[in-house]
Amino acid sequence: MNIINIKDKEFYLVTILIVMFFGITAATITGSAVRDAIFLIRYEKKFLPLMYVIIAVVMTFFIEIYKRISINKSPSTFFVLSGSFFIASLFVFHRNLFGPMVPLLYVWVEVITIIIIIQFWMLASELLDTRQAKRIFPIITAGGSFAAIGSGYLIKPFVKHYGSENLLLLTIGFLALSTFAAHLLKRYIPKKVTIEPTIINKTRIKNYKLEPYLKHIAIMIACSAFISRLVDYQFKVMASNAFPSQNNLVSFFGTYYMVTGAATLLMQSVITGFVLTRFGILAGLIFLPLSLLFGSMAFLIFGSFATVFILKFSDQVFKFSMNNAVKEILWLPLSSLKRNRSKPFIDGTIKSFVEGIAGAAIFLLVYFNFLPDSKVYLLSIM
Repeated sequence: MNIINIKDKEFYLVTILIVMFFGITAATITGSAVRDAIFLIRYEKKFLPLMYVIIAVVMTFFIEIYKRISINKSPSTFFVLSGSFFIASLFVFHRNLFGPMVPLLYVWVEVITIIIIIQFWMLASELLDTRQAKRIFPIITAGGSFAAIGSGYLIKPFVKHYGSENLLLLTIGFLALSTFAAHLLKRYIPKKVTIEPTIINKTRIKNYKLEPYLKHIAIMIACSAFISRLVDYQFKVMASNAFPSQNNLVSFFGTYYMVTGAATLLMQSVITGFVLTRFGILAGLIFLPLSLLFGSMAFLIFGSFATVFILKFSDQVFKFSMNNAVKEILWLPLSSLKRNRSKPFIDGTIKSFVEGIAGAAIFLLVYFNFLPDSKVYLLSIM
């Protein structure tokens, strides 16, 4: 396994992690494609920023629940339980996809995406040390790139034959795959001494304030989240204007995810590993902000669908290749207790709160007619 930088004793573990991340990514893509298209076609686009705000409020609530019920639970067992719950909930949405269930689906898909991704990386961090992570995290995320290519390619013919609403069945299938993979990882979880709840509570109170290292991670994630929401709104408004049919819009999103998946895979296989091993993780962090800077300038100047596509393309590719691999490595020096307490708060609560602020800002601009659809490129000034 030296060709792909995996040791023989790691092969089975890494294979399961790749399959698990493949299922998570494919479920995220298919779920996002159907919820975005259905919402944008059935509701006015001015309500899209409100979804960002609602998601922020809901995620704050769910992250707090997650932190409370995940204490002293095996990360693989907890993933299986939550994955099973998410699968059952999507069956309910699939059978009742009308009226207020449409915006509820929009929010719920985001909740599922954030929770399962947090769970996956926390599980991976329990199974791999820092040195292993530098080698293996880029390989694992490459599995997500294959998922983006495969699921993106599959969306268009699936929608053509079965309709866009039934795409949720694919999401359920991919979630089931990742849940089964999590079940297989149970025997790899290291056994730890159970910490009494009273000790956990004292530790949580003692270390309530984020230390400087965690503050810098939080600031980085918050800035990225704010910009990504602006870009996301710009991209979806322009896409819905270009593709007014629900099935055509879902098919376009499928093509978009397929193209970005191929580009992300190229990044992972050629650039990410080289940059991390040759120049270190700090060099890897600069790719995303630079791409967003130049992409936003291009969209502000030209205001075309092609430029916003490139902007969103850059955000997607660099975020889910170089940036995600580096971001997860940043968590590894922390103790398991501190990581389990801080990561959901920063990746979930803070990130969602900032995205909510971005959504509220966009909604106010749209509501007071400062930002009509024809001038959505002006958001790039922010």
